[in-house]
Amino acid sequence: MVMTGELGVTTFELPSDEEVRIVRTVAAPRGLVFDVHTRAEHLPKWMVGPPGWTMPVCEIDLRPGGRFRYVWRSAGDEELTIAGTFHEVIRPDRLVSSEAWSGDWPETRNTVTFAEHDGRTTITTTIRHVSQEARDAALQSGMKDGLDAGHARLEAYLATVEPAVAMPAMRLELVPVPVADVDAALAFYEGRLGFTVDHDVRPGNGSRVTQLTPPGSSCSIVLYKDLPGLDLPPGTLRGLHLVVDDIHKSREALLARGVEVAGVDDLGGILYAAFADPDGNTWLLQEIPRGSSRPAD
Repeated sequence: MVMTGELGVTTFELPSDEEVRIVRTVAAPRGLVFDVHTRAEHLPKWMVGPPGWTMPVCEIDLRPGGRFRYVWRSAGDEELTIAGTFHEVIRPDRLVSSEAWSGDWPETRNTVTFAEHDGRTTITTTIRHVSQEARDAALQSGMKDGLDAGHARLEAYLATVEPAVAMPAMRLELVPVPVADVDAALAFYEGRLGFTVDHDVRPGNGSRVTQLTPPGSSCSIVLYKDLPGLDLPPGTLRGLHLVVDDIHKSREALLARGVEVAGVDDLGGILYAAFADPDGNTWLLQEIPRGSSRPAD
């Protein structure tokens, strides 16, 4: 069971020689608390620094490897800046980042977790410094008072924000594929690609619905002709992806079954091979090799 602390109280712990752990519980759901910590429309409204300061610059690229930059400015035009990089972004549970203040402050690695129980969220922030000396210098800089005041502003701001309506679970299960001749398309998808026929029905008015599922997939396709509301011309669907573990073996298997598959293209470490059905709807085999990460911008 998740344990929560007392509202309005910030606790500080020293779990190691280099770390400070800060815990605060707020009366708000964690999805909202996570968003208020990570979205540029929220942060400048509560993370404003000492009295008389504002945050005129709030830049956030919320993804692993994404950068962030916050600039605070006083009424006398003094400025303080924090810049850093996100390493883990797991909404609404966890953030891991590294950051450094402007000036001579060394970089820290920060881990923030959000745990909800009975509508309250406990925010646990662990800041790891490069040394005990760096940690102690931060503690002596007024860090505790500043963080406590910041959490108080966070609580006040959360009370003014309406939580977003939670979305129910949604599953993508069926992709319509427009064809001119269902029988010809069925011969290709079942006979050449090895898709399994789930349903093949004729609801009337000359229409026909044939549902098939690729091997190992939880999403299916439906071959259709003359269905009301689905008016894509045959052959106009583009770039449906079939994700495979080994694109070369998958391509060879399709070639052996009589499917014309183009060569393998390497686009930034992600592999693709294209083919089309008899109507011209296009498909891509895709392989993301193990250990690959998002390409750098």
